[in-house]
Formats: sequence, structure tokens, C-alpha cells
Amino acid sequence: MVRQTSEELALVKRLVELPYLLGALEVDKHKIYASNFKMKSVYVDYLDGTQKKIALEMYKSKQSLKEHHIKIIDEKRSELSLTVNYSVRGYIHKMTLLWSKVKVDVTLMLTEHMNVDITDLLKQT
Repeated sequence: MVRQTSEELALVKRLVELPYLLGALEVDKHKIYASNFKMKSVYVDYLDGTQKKIALEMYKSKQSLKEHHIKIIDEKRSELSLTVNYSVRGYIHKMTLLWSKVKVDVTLMLTEHMNVDITDLLKQT
């Protein structure tokens, strides 16, 4: 079996996790709408802009997959994990991510998109 590069593995992992970030932002937007925040439209607009940036990243990542001859075959969700079957230059690979890891990765991606220093967040908790 041909080995995949760490860059290829990271690309697949990021592309698989990005939709969960979009979903989390959508849930947060609904919570903000349902809240009694005085300036909820400002928060929702900010999250909308963040979602657009993430959607653009997903588009570029999909293009990069094609350039690297990577194809995501399927995704399977269980209570504990997300399993992805994909091919790199015709060779089949499998990746299993625990939901706890996906949550951490999604949080890190969000801080990246919002230009928030994660170390500042850790000090507050």
C-alpha cells in the first residue's frame, strides 16, 4: 500500500471536520436569535461572515483534494466516532476520529477563523 503524506491526511481530516464547524455555528445562530440579546443581528452577521469564509475554505479544500487525487468514498457515524473511507491515488485508506477529538479540532478551527488566541480562552476557564 502506498503511504499518504501527512499533508494529504491533514487535508482529508480538515475537509471532513469543516461541516461540523458550519453546523455548530448554525446552532449558535439559532440560539442567538432565540435570545434576548440587544444586538443579536450584529452577532448573527458576524457568524454569517465566518460561515462564508468556512464555505470558501471547503471549496478550496475540495479543489486541493482533486489536485492530490484524493477521493472521499464514504463517512460513517457511530455514537463514539466518525469513520471515513477515502482513496489517495487509487489506494484505499480509513480514518476513525473520536467525537471528542472532532470537538477539539472544530473548536481550534473556530478560534483560527475568529482570530482568537486559544491560550487566552484556557486562562479564563
